[in-house]
Amino acid sequence: MDNFASLFREHEDALVVAWVDAIYRERRIDLSSLLSYRQLVDSVPELLEELARLLDARAEGREIDDVVRLMRMHAQVRFQQNCLIDEVARELMLLRRVLTDFLWREGVSVMGGDLWELRDAVRRTDAFLDELIAQAIIIYAASLRPPVRTRTPNWPPARRRTDHPGRDEV
Repeated sequence: MDNFASLFREHEDALVVAWVDAIYRERRIDLSSLLSYRQLVDSVPELLEELARLLDARAEGREIDDVVRLMRMHAQVRFQQNCLIDEVARELMLLRRVLTDFLWREGVSVMGGDLWELRDAVRRTDAFLDELIAQAIIIYAASLRPPVRTRTPNWPPARRRTDHPGRDEV
């Protein structure tokens, strides 16, 4: 059953345009001047494809987290493009808003009018995007962490000298 996969494929261009428009309107994000259109939208089709697959499979917490961990490339690319962490978080929050609006508008037909199932799909979408934001934080934190000096271990301890003068006299 690939209802969401079909729905997302059918509306992919409209979803991308709605998301890019939201990014251009957001004053707290400077991605539109930092990145080309292609750089901005490059990872979105893959994100939508994986989300649709998870929604169709009715995946839950651990499975969603595992899939998103494998998709951390989005955050790594944004870091290499000199995007700020708050910009990455905001772009993902805007993607959440676009997807949530889309799911409530178009998802009813996919779910056969079952609003409880649609609510669960929106909840899974939120979990997916929450984990994408968490992975972005992890990537940025790991990439910006200063090197930490460590001591060399003192184990095993140095051998005691057995040839001390006067030792035999005791």
